[in-house]
Amino acid sequence: MPTTGIAIRQANRAGRWCAAALATALALPLLAPPLGAAPEFLPVAQIVPGMTGIGKTVFLGTTVSEFRVTTLGVLRDAGPAGDLVLFRASGPAIEAAGGLAAGMSGSPIYLGGRLAGAFSYSFPFADPMIGLFTPIEDMLKGVSGRSRRPGPRVVAVAPFSLGGRTIGRVVLGRSPDARPGDDGTAVAVPAATPLFVAGLGPAATEAMGETFRPMGLIPMVGAAMADLPDTIPLEPGSAIGVALVQGDVAAYAIGTLSYRDGDRVLAFGHPFIGLGHAGFVLTNATIFQVVRAQQHNLKVGAAGSPVGTISQDRPAGVGGVVGVLPRMFGVQVVVHDVDAGATRQFRFQAVASKDLAPVLVALATRGVVERALNRSGEGTAEVRMILHGRMLPRAVERTNIFYSGSDIAGQALSEVPEALDLLFENDFADVAPTGIEIDVRISSARETATITEADLPPGPAAPGETLRTRVTVRPFREAAISRDIELVVPENFPAGGAMLVVRGGGAALAEPGSGGAVGSNGPGVIRNLTDALSQFESREKNTDVVVELVSSARGAASPAAVDRSRASTRWTTRWILSGRFQAPIMIRRGSR
Repeated sequence: MPTTGIAIRQANRAGRWCAAALATALALPLLAPPLGAAPEFLPVAQIVPGMTGIGKTVFLGTTVSEFRVTTLGVLRDAGPAGDLVLFRASGPAIEAAGGLAAGMSGSPIYLGGRLAGAFSYSFPFADPMIGLFTPIEDMLKGVSGRSRRPGPRVVAVAPFSLGGRTIGRVVLGRSPDARPGDDGTAVAVPAATPLFVAGLGPAATEAMGETFRPMGLIPMVGAAMADLPDTIPLEPGSAIGVALVQGDVAAYAIGTLSYRDGDRVLAFGHPFIGLGHAGFVLTNATIFQVVRAQQHNLKVGAAGSPVGTISQDRPAGVGGVVGVLPRMFGVQVVVHDVDAGATRQFRFQAVASKDLAPVLVALATRGVVERALNRSGEGTAEVRMILHGRMLPRAVERTNIFYSGSDIAGQALSEVPEALDLLFENDFADVAPTGIEIDVRISSARETATITEADLPPGPAAPGETLRTRVTVRPFREAAISRDIELVVPENFPAGGAMLVVRGGGAALAEPGSGGAVGSNGPGVIRNLTDALSQFESREKNTDVVVELVSSARGAASPAAVDRSRASTRWTTRWILSGRFQAPIMIRRGSR
């Protein structure tokens, strides 16, 4: 059999990746569109300088257009899965757009009518008509996970002209902000991937940028997801969206579909985030315009209807399935602005990845609270959270009250990361998290109080004895209030020195403990998921006056000793409390 035929068949066989791997984290089947026909491939071994062909992409709306391509050379072993091919784009459509652009990642390149690869790398601050594409067989192998060669970072090339300079070496960089090298060196980076963010204010969008910019994404304010019909044909060259968040808050990238074989698809030619196994939402998309810029041009558009799942996010591209949607993590945030007498509700879904969901949800919830309030500064917030998971024995609920003199939106949500950590990263079990409900009631009133006095009993005391402490709190600009709080010394409390403490609840730092964690504001050692859920729900609140007895010998190694070494009780008020008093007390052996 001729060598060409063997190479083509090997490349085509590489495209039949394992369906089970692509179906990771998939659920909820959709009506599948007509199957796409896989094209014939051109192996990179047959690519030489001077070959001509076409590229396909969308410049406006959803219509796939063509541009001309001329190969300039092959960079051997330069890419994350093998070679990269240097090319020049030309033609009326791409010249009118100003050249290759961020958002064109994945635009398929055909040479001699055969699919050769997908546009994947560009040269910032240089000629926007010159780029690199990842060969299709390397995309197929890379997305299947069977080939991940790091390769050299500096590659010698046949001299070519770039931005008025003669280039003999190409440096493969990572950051889209990379600058050109010396006179004979050009820096190529993965074609910038814009991450459009909608539904959040500038501050929250910038915070998302700080998180995702190191991953090669460029977060910017974008449009809400477009109401596109899910019947738009999805073919090589079509604009696609890859969504991290959808709903009243949206965060999505715009790219181009490179390859389709039935319901299986490839795109980008470089990683999205580099997560490996993934569960991103694949959408169709529309393009509004291509914006010219000095560093790199930019496709501006909007993701549309969910049509499938991106289940693989690998160095040589992303792959997935059309017709199946991923499971998502649902979020509902209700914000009551007491001063304005207004209530706003937000619903959105985030990818259910333990690596991404906690940060996405934390950023998005703060963003929608700020959006609902339309202000920052002082305030008091009552926050109720309900956590859901398929493997949780029940819905988990916690309520607390917060105050801030300068950033109430941020302070109100300060326990959200802990709730998400419990859902996604607890030490005991996968709870299959499905969602969180957050109800926030905010007013500009200051509901705080200070513990101004604590009449502590001098001791000594014995197990079984009641310690009575008179505590006085002074609410902000109100009269002081006093109450007697009784604490019974446990029968098994260690004899010897101890400390009797009166303090505001919720502010003490957690300490490590055997078998999980023990917090000075919690009920004791956490040994299992049941303990973790109970501790989250019932531990101290910011409105508690806590009276606790802590043994000086509480550093014992065993969990049982840790439990015995402390005792506490609370007086729950309506104010966020501050202040602390403490005094030593001796605990005698035996009972009274």
